[in-house]
Amino acid sequence: MSYLRISNTRVITKRLIHYENTNFLGRLHGGDMLNFLVDTGMISAMKVARGLAVIASIDDVIFKKPIMLGDIIDIEAEVDYVGNTSMEVSMRAIKGDEVLVEAFATYVKVDEFLRPTIVENKVYAESNEELERYNKALKRRQERAENIKDRIRKRYDTSDPTYGLRYRTESTYIVTPDMTYDGRIISAGKLLKLMDDIGGALCLNYISEEGAVVTVSINSTSFYTPIRLSDIIKIRAGISYVGSTSFEVILNVIRLDPRNFVEEHVTTAYFNYVRIDKSGRPTKVKEYTPITEREKQVYQEAIERRKKFLKS
Repeated sequence: MSYLRISNTRVITKRLIHYENTNFLGRLHGGDMLNFLVDTGMISAMKVARGLAVIASIDDVIFKKPIMLGDIIDIEAEVDYVGNTSMEVSMRAIKGDEVLVEAFATYVKVDEFLRPTIVENKVYAESNEELERYNKALKRRQERAENIKDRIRKRYDTSDPTYGLRYRTESTYIVTPDMTYDGRIISAGKLLKLMDDIGGALCLNYISEEGAVVTVSINSTSFYTPIRLSDIIKIRAGISYVGSTSFEVILNVIRLDPRNFVEEHVTTAYFNYVRIDKSGRPTKVKEYTPITEREKQVYQEAIERRKKFLKS
């Protein structure tokens, strides 16, 4: 076993924002930003694990400021805490001295069969700042443990949380080599981008007129099973809440094994979007009123999530 100072686990990737990363207003797509973050976080986790590490969960992510076409940003990631098989990783997108996006995720070291395996290296804090980050990571880990204690049950819960919603859609994909890290397992960043694109498209369908929507945040998300090359994935999306300018969209991902079509639940996430006008300012959307008991239930759950999110 060896010990690494937290700062020695740092990985920095530099990104120049190209046309393919932006919407028609020249703003970086939220899905691309998530892709940048989780891929850089994975590199930092692998640096400590000395092997393949896959994402197990990502905490609330808030997009503080827009990132524009032509911007040059740094994505930084560091491992703040190491458990038996998992690592707590902090990630941030920085332009100059300003942090534009910050996120925290858990990665798990896996063997060639994608089974969790022991992380031999550990990290330590050598400054007060690092000690504070270490303690915060440990606290996040303890709080998350309560939320994922029934992850085995959730892995096999393939029920559709978008059923009964008037505004919903779904899309199916096959995992091709270009979607994977190593020809075996899907890139978590590419999966999050697919989810973000479908959620954004659903919001645009709701608007049904000129305008754009941008991702402003995602709620804490856990991943229950890996997605492999040639798997079929189904993404189901449903609008759960509409405010004066904003939306919450439920995004549910199901993995289908192509050998037997057995289904497994990969993740269920809640993405938040805001409609903007041509100048990038929030603009109103048509009023939404939940009608059925199912819509009212989902709507109230969304309000509770928003309250909790604003308090955190």
